[in-house]
Amino acid sequence: MISIIALIRVKGSAPLEELNSLFRRLIDETRKESGCQRYELQEVTDQAGLFMMMEEWKSEVALELHNNSKHFNDFVSSASPYFAAPIEEFPFKRLI
Repeated sequence: MISIIALIRVKGSAPLEELNSLFRRLIDETRKESGCQRYELQEVTDQAGLFMMMEEWKSEVALELHNNSKHFNDFVSSASPYFAAPIEEFPFKRLI
């Protein structure tokens, strides 16, 4: 299993209703992927505009298919003008 936390920093001026719609479409389509085991959006409560996408994938192949999917690339091209910084990805593994 592949686990990732993706940090997404959004500009303070971003239209949240539109951004939420883009996130919803991405999440709905991603959860249909056979290799997706977890795909959840979290908002950091004490840092406005900082979101975390919690991801779990069955394999590297499943993650690669996702990263090359139309819905993921549509999200990135539509939402990136609202990002304050590039998306940061942190692969992790459970220790205990």
